[in-house]
Amino acid sequence: LLDMDKCNWNWSVMLPPVMDIDLYELANNHIWRAEYAFTNFNVPAPAFMNLPDAGRSGGERDWINYTFNTYYALLDCGFRMRPTAGTASGVHPVPLGFGRVYVHCPRGFNYDDWIKGLGQGRSFVTTGPMLLAEINGEVPGGKFQLTPSRSRRVKISGTVLSEKPVQSVEVLVNGKVQQTISLKSKRNRDGAYEARFKVTEEISGTSWVALRCWEDRAGGRVRFAHTAPSWFDDATVPLRPRREEVTWLVERMKQQIASNTGVLSAEAVAEYQQAMERYQAIEKTAR
Repeated sequence: LLDMDKCNWNWSVMLPPVMDIDLYELANNHIWRAEYAFTNFNVPAPAFMNLPDAGRSGGERDWINYTFNTYYALLDCGFRMRPTAGTASGVHPVPLGFGRVYVHCPRGFNYDDWIKGLGQGRSFVTTGPMLLAEINGEVPGGKFQLTPSRSRRVKISGTVLSEKPVQSVEVLVNGKVQQTISLKSKRNRDGAYEARFKVTEEISGTSWVALRCWEDRAGGRVRFAHTAPSWFDDATVPLRPRREEVTWLVERMKQQIASNTGVLSAEAVAEYQQAMERYQAIEKTAR
């Protein structure tokens, strides 16, 4: 399984179309339990992400949104990467497992099943709350066939367990929040806050559906949980990225070709060219 690290390295978004990346770190090693430190972004976020300072810098929540929205853009372009997490514990001052990924293992834990489930996206990522969810009757990562050209109501349910109360769960469809589910958290006998939810969401055409939630902390800090996407395929209506998403990816590659020509080897620059051409092909289908 090939893992794509942080979204703002110069070469990051070149990797999915060139290397067929499997995993994307939704919780990466810039997210610390200690004070947030990485306020300057290597590559500015695009305007459509609505981040401060023209996307060049921001706080913890801004960085998380940059990370999330890059993932959503790549999913919308057809790169079905599954989410994972990392901390760089021992390199950064982050406890081992602060950012972590949980994988559903119905037969009990063993390495082979865990790796298989990670590759299938039977998982959720978290820096705090536990987001135990089912989408269309299955844990996240499911793949479903839609009746051509007809909409479908998707059943969504689950439980949130957290150290501090979580106020809501957001339902994402193709990268946009379609529903915000208000929660009423109560202490359970283990001392955790617990809330259950159950809704439906209507989709049409090829779509991905995922859930996320935020746990507010003192001093404006935040922790989050995010499920892997479940996929709903309609052979007659393929998924089309938003134009601003894929145009940004094309421009990223153009910038790298311009800055690296004569610096990197011709073979290395050719990888950016390959990625750009793939993104340009996808751009023709954008909406």
